[in-house]
Amino acid sequence: MRLTAALAAAALLAAAATPSPAAPPADLSLVRVPNASTTFSTPVALRAPNDGSGRLFVVEKGGSIKIIKNGALLATPFLTRTVTSSSESGLLGLAFHPNFGKAGLPHNNEFYVFYTRPSADPRLGTTPDQVVARYTVPSLDSDVADTNGTIVLRIPDLAGNHNGGDIHFGRDGYLYISSGDSGDQNNPHGFAECLWKKPADSNRNTCGTNPSGIQYYLLGKMLRIDVDNRGGTVTADMCGSNGIAPAEYSIPAGNPHVATSNTCDEIWAHGFRNPWRFSFDRADGRMVIGDVGQGSYEEITVNPDATGGLDHGWSRCEGRHYFTTSGTGTTCPSVTSTVAPVLEYSHSAGCAVTGGYVYRGPYAPMRGTYFYADSCSSDLWWSESSGATWDSGGINRLTGLATGSVYGFGEDVDGNIYITRSNGQIHRIMTDGIFADGFQ
Repeated sequence: MRLTAALAAAALLAAAATPSPAAPPADLSLVRVPNASTTFSTPVALRAPNDGSGRLFVVEKGGSIKIIKNGALLATPFLTRTVTSSSESGLLGLAFHPNFGKAGLPHNNEFYVFYTRPSADPRLGTTPDQVVARYTVPSLDSDVADTNGTIVLRIPDLAGNHNGGDIHFGRDGYLYISSGDSGDQNNPHGFAECLWKKPADSNRNTCGTNPSGIQYYLLGKMLRIDVDNRGGTVTADMCGSNGIAPAEYSIPAGNPHVATSNTCDEIWAHGFRNPWRFSFDRADGRMVIGDVGQGSYEEITVNPDATGGLDHGWSRCEGRHYFTTSGTGTTCPSVTSTVAPVLEYSHSAGCAVTGGYVYRGPYAPMRGTYFYADSCSSDLWWSESSGATWDSGGINRLTGLATGSVYGFGEDVDGNIYITRSNGQIHRIMTDGIFADGFQ
């Protein structure tokens, strides 16, 4: 099932650096943020810049970013912009520059967003572009951003679903971007595997061999770009700079495809269906990705820190199972040489995975626990995050803690984890070992 189904339903109603625990503590609870009476409009993410302010920024799918400051929701949004918000489209991602709010450092007033352009805007594909844009604040302590942004990267699209849309800075200082495979079921055009440009030709076995028609690219990928070094000439392999000059980013020298021609050099990893939410484990830098499945399996997959060029399997594999590659059983990666998920579950348990975070917060006994969810469930799910397979002990769910399907997660500067829900509520994971100020 696609994430669309979960959103519609809601509208109607690698080893860790720290050993993992056997389970979250028995007193684990969820506490409403900022209070029991505040709700948001389809919150899909929560972010916290490391600027000393303690602020939490809530991303609303309809196009607004709101601030929780000193325990209260500010009346004026931090940013509001027009987006296409139908289906899974909208304002989907937010990332603050690592230097945000730090006096004397370059780029300290910059942040980045991922959104679907309005339908009236120019487009590269048959539906509105997915874009990454840069915005700034007028002063380092400002609670309201400048309204004029700069488009940094454009991705042509042909459907309103499977947009990915999560963005984060890695500890290498580069910006990472998730994109979905275009929304067509079964990946018929092979976009998730193709490293170059190709039309929607209903042939998953070709890549860049047909120059006719609208060319699509960067779909079903994890991308990595250098947003600090910009202003240069757009090269032929900078696919995301179509219509943008001079370049608003550069390609990191360590990206896996920079030494080859007819490959989009922004690509860091490929073979994804809809990597809706991902995160970096702050202990070891590994990227933990929730990739929404097709009709049978959901998966969590890991891309190790500083390892580019990996194929995560879609659409030859769905989870650990064959999809378009012949074979039987759960040995798909051994035949396809793709990355095996660390965790999977069938649609008897859920319908669309919502990737979460490995807990590295103030409560030491819980560090190393990976918290995640499914957007067709209100439960909080968890797993140990050590070893090559995290679900060897089965799927673990904490029930009855809150209502509302889970759409996204967030992490504050202290490592506390937050959950955003379809009913507009936001919760922080708590235990008796964490005081109200977030510390042990």
